[in-house]
Amino acid sequence: MPRFFTFARGVCLAAAAAIAVLTLLLASANAAPSEEQAAASASVEFNKEDGTLYIDWSGPIVVGMANDLRAAFDKYGAISQRVVLFLDSLGGQVEEGDRVIEVLNEIKLQHQLITVVPHGKLCASMCIPIFLQGEDRLAARASLWIFHEVAQRQANGGQRTDMAETWRLFRKYYAPAGVSRHWLKSIAPMIKEADLWQTGGDLISAKSGIILHPLGRQDSNLRMASRTIPLKCRTNFLRFS
Repeated sequence: MPRFFTFARGVCLAAAAAIAVLTLLLASANAAPSEEQAAASASVEFNKEDGTLYIDWSGPIVVGMANDLRAAFDKYGAISQRVVLFLDSLGGQVEEGDRVIEVLNEIKLQHQLITVVPHGKLCASMCIPIFLQGEDRLAARASLWIFHEVAQRQANGGQRTDMAETWRLFRKYYAPAGVSRHWLKSIAPMIKEADLWQTGGDLISAKSGIILHPLGRQDSNLRMASRTIPLKCRTNFLRFS
């Protein structure tokens, strides 16, 4: 039977969208294991004026996400200059997350990639390595983040945490993105068989290196906010900035 890794826990996604951060933190401790994530959904918008492709992904990282991103890029890639990926996800399958990141790496060969986690939205588990693929990473101080060990699903339906796999993801995705190794070492004991909840403000204050551009609450027009990031040209698969 093939191994199945998941980088998400049974925390209710609806709770993550609540306004009060304190309520969310309490909800994480009381969430029942049987609670399920909302279904994944994606929306695509293309701005002809500045050649920006906007993709909104909401829901778990499940099989089909990589194909959806590739389909959107195949449709607009030739006429776009930058891709802005909005994320609101509790996480999901490591294998599908790896495939999503492969697609994003292809996009970055000729396009600027910006990743965004808006005010009150969640980026947890495998969502975080996907967010880290952005050359420019925007997130609100009141966004929510969950870190924990990778869990390996067992034949009996249970899960076994795997710190070795967790560190593999840290080395593969976090370190190349400039995330502080000191910060990663500091959270390692906290995520052992536990969830570590952080706000975007926490990550910024800790100088984790995850969020590069803080979004204020006043940045209600997120598409406009993402357009304040200078466009980085791509020519013949080479990067110029």
